[in-house]
Amino acid sequence: MGGMLICGIFISIFTFGIGILGFVLQMGHDDYVMIFLGMTAVCAFSPLALFTLKMYFVQPRDQPIRLNRKRQKIYIFEYKRTFFPWLKWPVTIRSYNWADVRGEIRYSSDRYNMGFQLFGSVCEPGTNKVVTRFLIAKERSSQEMLCQIWSYLSVYMQHDSVTADPVETGRPDDWCPRKADRWPDDMERESTTAP
Repeated sequence: MGGMLICGIFISIFTFGIGILGFVLQMGHDDYVMIFLGMTAVCAFSPLALFTLKMYFVQPRDQPIRLNRKRQKIYIFEYKRTFFPWLKWPVTIRSYNWADVRGEIRYSSDRYNMGFQLFGSVCEPGTNKVVTRFLIAKERSSQEMLCQIWSYLSVYMQHDSVTADPVETGRPDDWCPRKADRWPDDMERESTTAP
């Protein structure tokens, strides 16, 4: 997806530049058609260039996940994406009791999300009836890595000792903290402290 966005950025900037150049070159002439086409290109591709720049540089990645084993809760930080690049994307933070979460691996043949995916399935207390799901990690080729991740999470939440680096490649990228992820003060305190 990142490569497509970079390509979109270059195409938008190139077309924007051609539109400005056409507009500037025709300023001294009375060719209103070329001036109109240049201005149309500038007006049409400016929002596209802004949108692709925001999607590449500002867009949040997948939601970070926080585990609090003292409270036995899992916290999911989610963005609701909007089409408009100049609007701030709203944030929701959900929390679930760890005892109600089950690991679920499935294979997706979707063009952009092809591969195995590990979901946390939130069930009604004491049952296996799924209420909602949230994505924990993705793996293109093998579900073994996802099994290791789920095993690591389970061992961690049971207060057992875990290795610092559970799998060869380290923790998934969407678990790494980022400056863009601003947790509200009350959720920051709840998700990082004991009850």
